[in-house]
Amino acid sequence: MYVSWQKLLVAGAALLFTGFLLWKYRPTLPLPRFALPWRRVRKTSVVALAEELRLARERARKASTPRERAEGLLAAAEAAARADNGVTSALGLYLRAMRADPTFCEPLSAVASLLRKDRPELLETVLWRRLSHLSWKGDTAPAARCAAEALASLYRRELRHRERAHALQKLVSFLA
Repeated sequence: MYVSWQKLLVAGAALLFTGFLLWKYRPTLPLPRFALPWRRVRKTSVVALAEELRLARERARKASTPRERAEGLLAAAEAAARADNGVTSALGLYLRAMRADPTFCEPLSAVASLLRKDRPELLETVLWRRLSHLSWKGDTAPAARCAAEALASLYRRELRHRERAHALQKLVSFLA
């Protein structure tokens, strides 16, 4: 069997192309994630978490300003996130905090830290919806900037869409 240089060239190109595709679409490796400080410091009982959640919700109900209400809901969401299988209720409380005070940037970063590891597609949806509801001028511009930065970081790391990350970085620099 005679192997010509053309066949070797085609086989080499096919091998290089296969290697490139394997590298481009490789699965994300589980990188060591740093535990959130409250997970490292203490392990609280279910009763203590329920009491903390109740107190935080009560604080949010009694708030007189939108920022105080958002801070109370944020504290309730953090208490719910510490509970086993509390991601869904924590996400709902974070979203309520975002609606309570649209200028507050903390709920956006908290949602990003909650969903980044396990549910990046859901985080992408939440951040795009939040960005669509915010005005890029006026009081809500810092919150829009936080949402765009979180999206750019998500696209850069977890979802690996370099073009989208680059476009969002341009948007962040425009909003600055």
